[in-house]
Amino acid sequence: MSEVNPYYLAAFVGYLAVVLAIGLWAFRRTKSVMDFWVFGQDMGPGLATWSLIANFVSAVSVLGFVGQVYGEGYALMTHTVFGLMLGLAALYLVVGRVRALNVLTMPDLVARATGVEASRPLAGAILLLSGWLYLVMQLFGAGLLITAITGVPYQQMVWVIGGVFVVYTVLGGLVSVAWTDLLQGVLMVAAVIAAFAFMLVDQGGLTSIHEQLAALDPARVSPTHGGSYTWFGIGGAFVAFFGTILTEQDMLIRIAATRDVRTAKIHVAAAGVVLSVFYSILILLGGATTVALVTNGLTVEPADAAFPTLITQYVPTGVGVVIILAVMSAILSTTDTRLHASGMTVARDMYSWWRPEADDHALMRVSRIATVVLGLTATAAAVNPPATIYALYGFRAVVLTSAFLIPVYAAVFWARIDGRAVFSAILLGGAVGLVTHLSGGGVGAIPSTFFGVGTATGILVAGHGAARLRSA
Repeated sequence: MSEVNPYYLAAFVGYLAVVLAIGLWAFRRTKSVMDFWVFGQDMGPGLATWSLIANFVSAVSVLGFVGQVYGEGYALMTHTVFGLMLGLAALYLVVGRVRALNVLTMPDLVARATGVEASRPLAGAILLLSGWLYLVMQLFGAGLLITAITGVPYQQMVWVIGGVFVVYTVLGGLVSVAWTDLLQGVLMVAAVIAAFAFMLVDQGGLTSIHEQLAALDPARVSPTHGGSYTWFGIGGAFVAFFGTILTEQDMLIRIAATRDVRTAKIHVAAAGVVLSVFYSILILLGGATTVALVTNGLTVEPADAAFPTLITQYVPTGVGVVIILAVMSAILSTTDTRLHASGMTVARDMYSWWRPEADDHALMRVSRIATVVLGLTATAAAVNPPATIYALYGFRAVVLTSAFLIPVYAAVFWARIDGRAVFSAILLGGAVGLVTHLSGGGVGAIPSTFFGVGTATGILVAGHGAARLRSA
């Protein structure tokens, strides 16, 4: 065990104590399964905005994106960040239509749009895979960070963090999640801005950072990483990350949790503005981190450890505490959201389909049991993660986008489309995206996202055409 920094350890313990206290407070205010699932559909614009911001920014964003900039430079902005921000803009355009359908989850939306009830557990299974992978990478990021700053062995730290977020999420559901998100979102944005301001002064300004980054490797400041990315590949990544925003379970849950359509639109628009600025600062902070570490001979392996290394070996303790609060806020705010959404998926989209007579008490119990089981199994998997944070993020982005993007929104905006064609497109599009990504990320120059989305589109068109011929 390395030497423990008492300030870092105290910040970490204090943070966990605060979120647990919020969880206990929320438990007393969670009276029904609708409170647990969607805040009683009474979330106001301020709370909804900061909950969305905190949910959006994760270990992928803070640890994974900074690590990706350390490894490859600013090209991340060209596909991933640009795709995510345009995805939010597209979400704003469909909020009114989705909210008017009065659905709570993505499987609700799929079943309503297709008229095929069997699509509910199918969509739920895909979302569970995505949500569980997200939990693994969030816990991986949290454990990596806190181990680096405290010296506590990684395996033990992952179980501590996993246990805490399971407890406060299972206590109050979305009530716990939303109020902790408010705290975490404000802390996260303020802390990243403060850390970036310190690095600007330390590195001599933004121009100096760019010049030093280009001197290390000109490819780091290229939008295509010096041409090592093809525009085709960039397009595939863009579509994958754009599509996740429109197909995430937690995005639909937050739209459903707002008190009306106007509030839903306000919170998406306001969060989009804040997140656009935040991500720009975060990527630039990644560049500053790269310059600081490389020019001072601080080698990082794997790249995900770049930010923890900056904290422990470069910045003063006071700045390090600020950064720790930012990263912990990003990690836990997204982890609790994904865990809550996954537990809700099991109860509402799978169990209630199997047992339609289940009452609210039974659904609340199943939600809480599923939350505990999913949280603990994800924690166990995070002890020995199968890939980097960014790689896991890319995998679930491909699966979600391939399965849902074209079929679901085609059905939402074109009521006459055949429901069985939509069902088949979800099933086969998701399967093709999954298989091609596992086989190496695509075939030849064609990214796996294009295979999955293309398959879903082809099945949708062919299936609808066949249905029209049968009815003619």
